[in-house]
Amino acid sequence: MKSSRIAPLLFLGLALLLATGTPTAALAAKPLVLFDEGHAQTAGNADWVIDGGFSDFADVFKAQGCEVRAVKKLAWEDLQSAQVLVLPEPNSLYTAEEEAAIVRFVENGGGLYAIADHNNSDRNGDGVDSVAVLNRFLPKLGLQIDLRYFSEAPTAGKINQTSFTKGVKAVGTWGGSTVKCLSSQGVAHITVSAKNGGGAFIASTEVGAKGGRVVAMGDSSPYDDGTGDPHDKLHDGFNNPGYSHATLAANSVRWLLEPRATAPARHLDRLLADVSAGSRTYAGAPDPSLLLHLETCERAVGQLLNEHPDLRPQARARVMGDAGLADLRRSLDAQTTFDLLYSR
Repeated sequence: MKSSRIAPLLFLGLALLLATGTPTAALAAKPLVLFDEGHAQTAGNADWVIDGGFSDFADVFKAQGCEVRAVKKLAWEDLQSAQVLVLPEPNSLYTAEEEAAIVRFVENGGGLYAIADHNNSDRNGDGVDSVAVLNRFLPKLGLQIDLRYFSEAPTAGKINQTSFTKGVKAVGTWGGSTVKCLSSQGVAHITVSAKNGGGAFIASTEVGAKGGRVVAMGDSSPYDDGTGDPHDKLHDGFNNPGYSHATLAANSVRWLLEPRATAPARHLDRLLADVSAGSRTYAGAPDPSLLLHLETCERAVGQLLNEHPDLRPQARARVMGDAGLADLRRSLDAQTTFDLLYSR
C-alpha cells in the first residue's frame, strides 16, 4: 500500500541532513530488506512485487522500521548491506553466482524469506517452476520444498504454539505445496492434513556459524493482497478476514529481524546436534538433499573451530562416542595431529 506521508518524511529527513551535515541515527539504522523482482515474479497471473500483489507484505517490513528495495540481480556486493532477502516465488533460475551469494548471505547471519508455489507451476514456460528453482540451493540451508500440488483452506493439520503462530487462528493454501525440514533444528510452525502429506505450511531454521535464519512457505497465495496488474487474476488472501495471514507475516518477519546470538559456543552446539541427528537419518535413508545440508553444517563447524580454536575441547568432548559425529571426530583428530607437528 502507498502512503501519502512519504514526501513529508523525505523532506524531514533532508532537513535534518542539511542541519547536521550527517544522516540521522534513525535513518542510518534502518535494516535493509531486498525483494527479488528479477526472476519472473510477474509471469502469468503472478504479481509478487513490492508495488503490486506483495505490497502489503512489503509494508509489514516497513512497519517494523525497515527500508524495502526491489532488486533484479542478486550480487554478493549488494547482499552484504542487507539484513533480509525475500525470494517471492522465483520462476526463472538464478545463476550459479546468485545461488552462491544467497547461501553465503545466510551463512553470514542474513535472513532469508523463500516463498514457493505448487509443483508444476511454471508460469513463464521456461521449463522450471519455483519449486525447482528454490530446491537448487534451499536444501543447503536446511529446508526443502515438497513436490506437491493441493489446496486446503483452512489447513487441517496443527498450529503449533511458537512465536510465529501467536494470534494465528487459521491459514489456507490455494494450489500450494509444503516445506520439509532437513535440519533437525527446523520448526514446522503450521502443518497441513495427513491427506495432503502432513508437511509444513511454513517452516523455519537457523543456519551456519553466525546464526543465519531462513523462513520458507509453499504457497504465494496467502500473501497476495489482490493489488497489481488489473489483467492478472489476483485475490486478497493477505487481508481475508477468515484467515490470519497478516498476523503470520508480522510474526515471522519479527523473528527474521531479531538480533542474532553472538556466542560461538551456542552455534557450535546447534551445529553438532544437527550433524549428529542428520547423519543418523542419512545412514538409515540416504537423501542427496540431506547430504547437501550436512555438508553445509560441517563446513560451518570447521569455520567456527578455525575462528575460535578455544572451542576445540568442547567439540572433542561432544563428538566422543557419538556415531553421528564420526566424520567430525576424524577431522578433529587430523587437526590435532597437524597442530602437534607444525605448531612450532
